[in-house]
Amino acid sequence: MTRTWKSGVVHRENIILEGGPYKENPYMAKQVKIKDIAKMAGVSSGTVDRILHNRGNVSAASREAVEKALQETGYRYNIHTSAVSLKKTYKIVIAIPTAIQGEYWGTIQKGIEHAFQEYSDITIDCEYAYYNQFDIYSCRSSFDTILDRNPSAVILGATFASETTVLCRKLDEKRIPYVFVDSVIANTHPSATYSSDQDACGRIVGRMLNLFTPRDTELAVFGSRRIGNERATNSMTRMNGLKKYFDSLKYKRVIKESKISVLDPDESKKNILEFLDNNPKVKGIAVLNSRGFILADILASQGINDIRIITFDMTVNNVRCVENGTISAIIHQRPELQGFYAVKGIIRILLYNIPDKNVHHLMPADIIIKENLPIYKEIYSE
Repeated sequence: MTRTWKSGVVHRENIILEGGPYKENPYMAKQVKIKDIAKMAGVSSGTVDRILHNRGNVSAASREAVEKALQETGYRYNIHTSAVSLKKTYKIVIAIPTAIQGEYWGTIQKGIEHAFQEYSDITIDCEYAYYNQFDIYSCRSSFDTILDRNPSAVILGATFASETTVLCRKLDEKRIPYVFVDSVIANTHPSATYSSDQDACGRIVGRMLNLFTPRDTELAVFGSRRIGNERATNSMTRMNGLKKYFDSLKYKRVIKESKISVLDPDESKKNILEFLDNNPKVKGIAVLNSRGFILADILASQGINDIRIITFDMTVNNVRCVENGTISAIIHQRPELQGFYAVKGIIRILLYNIPDKNVHHLMPADIIIKENLPIYKEIYSE
C-alpha cells in the first residue's frame, strides 16, 4: 500500500535541525545575520558563507567553530533559502509496517509527518511503501518497489533482517542514503539510526519480571508468529538481553517460550490457554513486542489475574490494559521522536551532504506503570 504526501513551500526565517518536535527556537524573535555568526565563531563572513553553502576551502577548526555558533543560534535561513530558490524537489520513500493510528508504527508515522510540517520550506515528495510486519513476503514485495520509485533517500522500519540487508546493499550501490527507525541491522551502512537499545530493553524486562514475581515461580516469554518463519530483529535482540540478565543471577529462574498469532485470534487464544494449563507455575510473562494486550485480554476473559505481564509501547490497547491492571508495565520507546529525527537526519544529508558523526542515536526507554501513566498520556495526547 502506498500513499503520497507532498510538503508545501513555506518561507521561514529559522529552522532548528538540531532541535526536536517539542522545542521552540529561543532565537526565533531575533534576526541573526551572517556577520553575527562570523563574530561568534571568530572567522570572516566569507568563511561562514562558504560553510553554509558547502563550498569547501574551509579549515576543520573554522568549520567546527561556525557549526557551534549555528547550533547555538538555530540559524539555518540561507541553507534552506538556497534549496527553495533552486526549486529542487527531493523524494523520500518511507518503508514501514502498516501504520494504524494508536499503534506503534502509526505513532512513528505521526512523528514523520510532524517533521515534514516543520521543514515545509523544502519541497519533498513523500511516498509510503507499507508492508505487513508479520509477513516476510509482504515486506519483500514492498522493498522490491523502492528502487523503481527513484528516491533521493529512504527511511526504513526494518522488521526482517535478511530482507533489509538485501535492500540496503542495492541502496549502497546506487549511493542512495537511508536511515533506520526502530531497529539496527548488522552489515548495513545507514546514514543514521534512531532506536532504543534493544539489548538493554531485554535486560530491563528481565529485571522487572524478576522483581515482580516470587523466585519459586516460572516465567514465560512470548513473541509473534510470523509468515515466513523469521523472527523480528528486535524480538531476537530483546530475548538475548533478557537471557543475559537471568544468566547474571546467582540463582536460576525457569523461563518458557511461546508465541502469539496476531493474524489468527482464535488460534492465539487456544494456544495461550493450553500453554498456561501446561505451565501452571508461570506467574510472569514478557511479550517482546507491542501486542501484550492480546495476552492480557485473554487472561482477563478467563478470570486469570495472578500473572504479571510486561510488554512494549504505548499503544491505545496497551494503555487501556495498564489502566485496568491487566498489564503491569510497558517499555516506551518514543516512536514519535524516532520518526521526527529520521526525517531531520535525512534532510541534513540531502542539504549538507555531510555524514553524521554519530550514526546510532539511542532513544530513551521509559518504564511506564499505572502510577506514572497519566503523565505520559498528557504529554503524548498533545
